[in-house]
Amino acid sequence: MIGLTLVAFATSLPELAVSSIASFNNAEGIAIGNVIGSNVANICLVLGIAALIMNLKTTKETRRDAIFMAAVTFMLFGVIAFDGVVNRYDAAFFLAVYVFFIFYLYRTHRENAEIEAEGGSYIREIAFVFTGAAAVVIGAHFLVESGVGIAELLGISDLVIGLTMVALGTSLPELASSVAAALKKKHGIAIGNVVGSNIINILLVLGVAGAINPISAGDTLRLTMPFLILVSVIASVMSSRKIGKKEGAFLLALYVIFLIILFL
Repeated sequence: MIGLTLVAFATSLPELAVSSIASFNNAEGIAIGNVIGSNVANICLVLGIAALIMNLKTTKETRRDAIFMAAVTFMLFGVIAFDGVVNRYDAAFFLAVYVFFIFYLYRTHRENAEIEAEGGSYIREIAFVFTGAAAVVIGAHFLVESGVGIAELLGISDLVIGLTMVALGTSLPELASSVAAALKKKHGIAIGNVVGSNIINILLVLGVAGAINPISAGDTLRLTMPFLILVSVIASVMSSRKIGKKEGAFLLALYVIFLIILFL
């Protein structure tokens, strides 16, 4: 549960900040491209590299959560295919599903949870949280501005920038935490971080961004959504057994194909 909730939420903060700021600034291509691109990068790049480092053992909970991730991805595709827009009603639905999912996890794992109370002051910890959050917001602002500028300079869609450069940037925390978990043989965190982050990106990040401003899905996104569905299903199938070096190499190859599709 740690990988699926706490670690995944922490590593998804850059996506949340970037997509929210992009939506507020009407850079909808970056707002939604960041979510889709980050999810593809998490599965293909992050999980692929982690699997190359260490064979990742899966559990019953991992398989269940991976299937839910694929279901959430199908749900997003349905929303986009219906009218090509993530409006505020869609955003409210995503956020409601996210709240339900967190409540479900809490009820499922509450019996096994052990809460340890520690004495002392939490002022330093709270200060770290606010300082880190402020740094993420500031960095997200500059990342969005840079993304828009690069798109204009190169004469390409900001959606493509969101799907690639911005998504890679916001996926770095997932890469760092999953690689660190793989090196420490904490397979549950390595996989759960990817699965949890992808669920959070669609339900919470896109939910908040869509609530700020309705987001239109461009033609490029309609081409990349089926690819995201494909890799999500592949990840769900892989979660039924060990994810080893062969599977990791295959996922990395899929990411190269994804980039080729975008720039053809």
